[in-house]
Amino acid sequence: MPRCVRVLLLAASLVIGVAAQAGETIIRFPRGANPTDFRYTYPVRILQLALDKTAEEDGPARAVQVSEPMTNARIQAEIERGGLVDIANYPPGRELNQRLQAIPICIRKGILGIRIFIIDRKLAPRFAAVRTLDDLKALNAGQLKDWLDTKVLRANGLNVVTTESYEDLFDMLANGKFDYFPRGVHEPYREIEPRALRFPDLMVEETLALNYPLPDYFFVRKGNTALANRVQRGLERAIADGSFEAAFQKEFAESLRHAKLAQRNVIYLTNPEVGPLPNPDDPKRWLQANKVADDGAKRSNGKSARSD
Repeated sequence: MPRCVRVLLLAASLVIGVAAQAGETIIRFPRGANPTDFRYTYPVRILQLALDKTAEEDGPARAVQVSEPMTNARIQAEIERGGLVDIANYPPGRELNQRLQAIPICIRKGILGIRIFIIDRKLAPRFAAVRTLDDLKALNAGQLKDWLDTKVLRANGLNVVTTESYEDLFDMLANGKFDYFPRGVHEPYREIEPRALRFPDLMVEETLALNYPLPDYFFVRKGNTALANRVQRGLERAIADGSFEAAFQKEFAESLRHAKLAQRNVIYLTNPEVGPLPNPDDPKRWLQANKVADDGAKRSNGKSARSD
């Protein structure tokens, strides 16, 4: 093990030891294979919000990211065996639901299932001509091999090229190995910006979106009911008092505005991996693509319309 990694792990263990002595429970959340991956920061904040909402009866607790970068397979294995990670967030699928215990409150209000594309800009006219799912079937998507989205896209008849490395997807797209990289509506702008020098021709496609049911739940080890119940109670309280919505808007409002869903052709897909959604009509828990598009159209026709 490299010396720098040993130092980081030692520092983390000292922090955890001090916190434990102070009576503070440490809840360990993963760090992605890329240590700078922004996708892990919001779930940690929402987890901390849930822990804070239950501190009075359950005691103080702090969500911390482990020091060691991990793949999804490693993260799930650590949770399952009660190892280095206590909790992580994923879309629920049949296999994952058999291995881990889901906390069935979507931490991103369903927007993970609103997908817009990263493409090479020379293909923009071709995507602008797509009108239907059948049109899209002529093009190839790129995804990670173990992402649930891969199963969803293929179940709807779409062609998918896979790899095992998140970073490789950008290189493969830039080199024409596939045609589009579907991302959650909140993700592509923040993914393109730090890679602009390396991949100057990558852009966010402006005319299309996919939408399918894709919750984003916290998962814990089966049998860890104390943590599961605490996080669920905390999330319910945050939803009820508005602090969950405030955190959601702070994180995602700008991305939703930037995506201009009201101007996109939304293609709806089915998701055979996900059963009925809990409280599907509750706007405090779910934000659907058609609702975002309708709201965007109303704003663009009203006095509060903004230009970009």
